Amino acid sequence: MEDQVQESNASWFKDAAKNGLILGAIHIVVMLLLYMLLPSKLTGFSYVFFILVLNFGFTIYMGNQWRKQVGGFLDYGAAFKYAFILLLINGITGIIFSALLLVIDPTYPDVMAESQLNTSIYWAQKFGAPEDALEQMRDQFDPEAVTKRFGFMGLLTSLGVGVILYAIGALIMAIFIRKNQPEMI
Repeated sequence: MEDQVQESNASWFKDAAKNGLILGAIHIVVMLLLYMLLPSKLTGFSYVFFILVLNFGFTIYMGNQWRKQVGGFLDYGAAFKYAFILLLINGITGIIFSALLLVIDPTYPDVMAESQLNTSIYWAQKFGAPEDALEQMRDQFDPEAVTKRFGFMGLLTSLGVGVILYAIGALIMAIFIRKNQPEMI
């Protein structure tokens, strides 16, 4: 009996980790395509929205598939652990890729800083900001501070923040993954 519990514990972790790597690979492909074709989109709201929808959809779908594999029922705690590990492995994969990208393309932080400035100015214009406010935004923009966020130390910081966000996301996603076994009266 204890061997079955240990095997079940190991298999949920393997499945969540495998699916986290798959989600991470999808993120990498999307990011590379955008980085090469439209780097300004990497700091835009549409990209963040796409990533959130992708993460939620993929994690809930794979969590439901796992639940079906283990008999159709999964309590909230097990659903949370599955979703959290999947998201965490995805995040670690992304951080490793970003670190490699920094080594391969040292201009990556500069490209992202410029993209962030352009995105900020775009949205300010969209909301009707006067030209002098746009100039003030350009003057106050600190490219060095922004490039640091996309450097190695920034990656470590983003992983720390990411762990908190993955936990919050997993708490929400577990609601959609869990399914309690009906109680017999």
